[in-house]
Amino acid sequence: WMADEIASAQAAVVSTGHAALDAELPGAGWPLGALVELLQPAAAASVWPLLLPALARQAQLGRVALIQAPHEPFVPALVAAGVPWSQTLWIHGATPAQAAWAGEQALRCQDVAAVVAWLPRAQAGDLRRLHQAAASTGALLFVLRPAHAAQAASPARVRLRVTAALPPLSRPRLRLVVAGPATDDAPIAA
Repeated sequence: WMADEIASAQAAVVSTGHAALDAELPGAGWPLGALVELLQPAAAASVWPLLLPALARQAQLGRVALIQAPHEPFVPALVAAGVPWSQTLWIHGATPAQAAWAGEQALRCQDVAAVVAWLPRAQAGDLRRLHQAAASTGALLFVLRPAHAAQAASPARVRLRVTAALPPLSRPRLRLVVAGPATDDAPIAA
């Protein structure tokens, strides 16, 4: 394939929910039916704020499969973001090969609209099979891998390095509400 085909392809997309990111991505959103690879500094790094708006849109069309999540999904946060727990599949494979296989099978299911797979040791063949499975159904596919995977080739249509930046403290986090001993009619400082 030629790199300039990415920009000219009229592939279906779903908005990321972040206008600045949509403006930078080819097609102005996450591509459907293609591999989106997110490279993160640590497996436990939170990418939920980046993914939840698109997953909420896809949950209206079908199920969302979470494959090999490093932590148990926090159901109230998913529900608050618009991803109903009844539409969510949480799958944990015993081995990396089983996790990749589970992701591929989930993508081949017509009822699954999105898959998020944490596959730190995925091989090139695994990624190709996942990409092909997503293409066959038009599902949204995110594969999360460590940042050092950027050295290896990938069939991903979009590949992003995700970093977490904490905003500088502009004001103190705690503020003293009441000075002195607490009385029955004075609030206690927390």
